[in-house]
Amino acid sequence: MLTAPAVPYRDLVAPFVLAGVGMSLFFAPTANVILSAVRHDEEGKASGVNNTVREIGGVFGVAVLATVFSAVGSYASPSSFVDGLTVATRVGAGVVALGALSSMAIPGRRRVAPQSRRASPEVAEPQRVKVG
Repeated sequence: MLTAPAVPYRDLVAPFVLAGVGMSLFFAPTANVILSAVRHDEEGKASGVNNTVREIGGVFGVAVLATVFSAVGSYASPSSFVDGLTVATRVGAGVVALGALSSMAIPGRRRVAPQSRRASPEVAEPQRVKVG
């Protein structure tokens, strides 16, 4: 196991970099998928909802994992810190695995012709006015 009271910080740099790269490879394409699934006039709302859900998920994730950590470990000693960190990491990994498995149950959507992605007919296109 990588976490132990005597593990130097430099040994944790590569896993943290890997986690950061993984998150960057996930969040940017997710925003693209969400915005491509709505009409042009709904992109602002979809972007706002995506950001809100991501932030709320982060807040609840930190709160739940901190609760798990404090129930099992503490800051009293290096070994109790590692004990709490190990359980919290496993719980977090389990939640991510459940999310990945449940995402496979989401039904796919049919391809839509490119014309139907444009703004609905009720939304008027801006009029161009010649000046001068």
